[in-house]
Amino acid sequence: MYITTNPVNQELFKNFEAARIWSNNIVATKDAKDIVDISSTKKEIKKEKLNLPVLCATTIGTLASVLFIRKYQGMSIKNDLMKLSRSNDIKTNFKNITNFFDINPKLKEMLILSTGSILGGLAGGIITDKENTKNKVKEGVYQFTNVAVPASLVTGLLNLVEKSKISNPRTTQIAKIGAVVTGIGGGMAISTRLSNKINNSIVDNNAQSKRSIKLKDGIMQIDDASIALILGWPKLAAKLCVDKIVPLLFLTCGYEAGKQK
Repeated sequence: MYITTNPVNQELFKNFEAARIWSNNIVATKDAKDIVDISSTKKEIKKEKLNLPVLCATTIGTLASVLFIRKYQGMSIKNDLMKLSRSNDIKTNFKNITNFFDINPKLKEMLILSTGSILGGLAGGIITDKENTKNKVKEGVYQFTNVAVPASLVTGLLNLVEKSKISNPRTTQIAKIGAVVTGIGGGMAISTRLSNKINNSIVDNNAQSKRSIKLKDGIMQIDDASIALILGWPKLAAKLCVDKIVPLLFLTCGYEAGKQK
């Protein structure tokens, strides 16, 4: 250690030492903060990991809905399932699988699919995480209303456009697009209010929480958009094979309900 007898130098040395200690403390504090931040980030990443039990349960619920729909529509179940195991050709099997999920979806089928998906997701979520049961049920209510209300509005408005028998084809297309946009946009706003009212009065009347519309809620309206495409533009929907992938689109609503914390 450097030692000096000069009072001025001693004072400078003290100031230098104080500054050095202060600097070291700041660095140590910053490092500790960084460690905490990294730890919290890791926790957030863990929370965002795929919830496999919920996904499996949601898939089972959705498949059960597909089987139920095929049953009441009078479609063959046993024979179609047998087709999946008979052929060794990949293309043939893929075609058989897509045909199996082609359930000619309309509003009724949408409601059945969403119900099966949400019930499956809730079952998987509650079994693995009972502490957050109320939050899962509330999210399930929101997800169902967020399917039912927009889909009902879109279906009703498209039917009105069809019944109006507009002579100008371009005007008809514009009217259909307007019906879809109005149905989905207005339906989301109505479903949010409705689900909040149900959740705060029935599911958990002590919480009085409000579920607001999130960005992913808008993205998840792809199921309503697909039905709108099938109803309004059936030829285009058939070319895009939209009717054959509709059941897959409903996995999201059940999964969101089941993984809710």
